[in-house]
Amino acid sequence: MFTILRVFGWPILLLAVHGLSGCATPPVETSEAEHPPAPDPSLAISQAPASEYSAHSDLLYEILLGELSGQFNDVDQALEHYVRATELSDDPQLAERTTRIAMVAKNWEVGLRAAHRWSELAGDDPKLPQILGVLELRNGNVDQAVVQFEKIMQASGDSPQKGFGIIGAILTREPDSEAAMQLLEKLVNEHFENPYGHLTLAGFALQAGDYLRALDESELAIGFGPDLTEARILRVQALLGLEETDDALTDMKILAEEAPQNRELRMSYARTLLTAKRYEEAEAEFQTLHAESPGDSELIYTLGLLHLQQEQYEAAREDFTRLVQEDQRKDEGHYYLGRIAEEEKDFRTAIAEFEKVEKRQYYLDARARTASIYADLEGLDRAQQYLAELRTHQHSTEDVVQVFLIEGQLLHEHKLYVAAIDLYSEGLQKFPGHQELLYARALMAEEIDRIDLLESDLRAILAEDPDNASALNALGYTLADRNSRIGEALEYIQRALEIRPDDPAVIDSMGWVQFRLGNYEQAEQYLRKAYRLLKDAEIGGHLVELFWAQGDHQGARKMMQEVLEHFPDEEYLLELQRKFQ
Repeated sequence: MFTILRVFGWPILLLAVHGLSGCATPPVETSEAEHPPAPDPSLAISQAPASEYSAHSDLLYEILLGELSGQFNDVDQALEHYVRATELSDDPQLAERTTRIAMVAKNWEVGLRAAHRWSELAGDDPKLPQILGVLELRNGNVDQAVVQFEKIMQASGDSPQKGFGIIGAILTREPDSEAAMQLLEKLVNEHFENPYGHLTLAGFALQAGDYLRALDESELAIGFGPDLTEARILRVQALLGLEETDDALTDMKILAEEAPQNRELRMSYARTLLTAKRYEEAEAEFQTLHAESPGDSELIYTLGLLHLQQEQYEAAREDFTRLVQEDQRKDEGHYYLGRIAEEEKDFRTAIAEFEKVEKRQYYLDARARTASIYADLEGLDRAQQYLAELRTHQHSTEDVVQVFLIEGQLLHEHKLYVAAIDLYSEGLQKFPGHQELLYARALMAEEIDRIDLLESDLRAILAEDPDNASALNALGYTLADRNSRIGEALEYIQRALEIRPDDPAVIDSMGWVQFRLGNYEQAEQYLRKAYRLLKDAEIGGHLVELFWAQGDHQGARKMMQEVLEHFPDEEYLLELQRKFQ
């Protein structure tokens, strides 16, 4: 007999002495209202030899200590006790539970050992290939992971889609995208004529910003599966990434015309036109779809955004007013009606619309805009008074903190950096150690060269959350940018990159620290990848500085011209331009 306790968000077994005699006992879940009587220990003693009772007692002791540790959220300690329990038992359920605790603790090495033990005891449990595959991958054993994922392919039988569908869903969640891609490549080569393998690989390449690879793989998928619409859509997305816009739109239009009854496909074509900034053509497509379904609130909303993008404020106002009147997406309607009024300098109407927004997704941004309007119309004191009152009406810590952050950003915009630091300090007195407030104060400290405060705040975050990639990246980048303690900066950024390998900000930081180290070739690889993922003024400026340092003045000027076209008022770029002139 055992009960089930909820620890770490999943059930942990409390196995009694009688349930551990070498065979798995099916779990019996009891409700909180029903507490089965505890087993009589004297019966267990009288029915088992002393040595067997001692072994059972040791086992039960480890499980109980493991669960007590879990109750106090000490996952590492819980894992230690469950590992010892697994060594004392041949119960596959216990080995499975140890595996899952190890995964919660992110101890991949112990998790892999426990999973292999589970495999020895349970045999062909269908859950095992997925779990073993993930654990092998996270331990860096790509070839062994392939063996496990191959079992998933075999289990999919005659369905060419099923196996890669499962594997793609698993690998999408993997933090090491390069290892996941390497594993996927091996599987695709083993099943080269399976179009869904190439389709999955194309999707991963597209997500990584490798548009040429995405194009190649999508074309292979089409070659082996000519009717695979998803592959043709991926090809269009790859072409857009390669800035071959005309070819992409031609292909997407053909797709939409081939299936006029496929409304989603026609919507995708219209959205593709939007992505390509063909606003007039996109509007025509959306208007056609809207004429077919005049009551479709999603279409009305999309048309409203499209009209807003084209600064067709009267048409946008009609769209969002209709949404509000029909009680569809009212918060979005009021929010964007406020934005339209703000653009038209009708600030009182803008405030009135923003104040009608109730949902949290738009609520705080609407209030932030209201505060900004008050600052422009009546002065910063009025805006701060409004935000102080707003804070008193929030019911959760996170919402109060967000209002602090809104006010801090407003002070930053007015270049009142010390006042912003004081404000964040006030917030930290109310919510000691709150990571968002510490992070915001650290960034503000950088504005006034208080690197000591920046470093202490970021280190305070890392003391509580050693894997906080934002704090690691900010600390590493600041040190690198100031050409200080470069070796230490590299360590921080390497850790951040391990946690967020596809984050363009972190990739840019790695490029910048390589630049500071004089490793120009590596710096260029990272910076180009970051800029490919995110067209950002600072990343572009880093490339300009790199090209200039390499003596490629023509390349630096060309890059400067490209970035300035997107960010003509960016002070960092203007300073660089003056410097190089």
